[in-house]
Amino acid sequence: MSLWEKWEREKLRKQGIQVEEPRDVDIRPTRVRNNYRQQAWIIAGVVFICVVAVIVTLTLGNLLGWRWSDTYIVRFFATKAVQREIVPNP
Repeated sequence: MSLWEKWEREKLRKQGIQVEEPRDVDIRPTRVRNNYRQQAWIIAGVVFICVVAVIVTLTLGNLLGWRWSDTYIVRFFATKAVQREIVPNP
């Protein structure tokens, strides 16, 4: 607000005229409401993509002749099981 506008407002107030004060700040509610429908669609989409990824991986594995015993995690557990059998308990 310029100084001239301020003087004009004060002059109008002295004459008894009500003057509305301009507000530079726009006050809005800050809390954004959750969109549960959108969140449900996102979760359903992620679950669907995960299921499709597992099905594609299993199908591709069957077509190419992959075995579960070829994976790193299965070999790791198998070697740990063999180590436990070899080492006697004190």
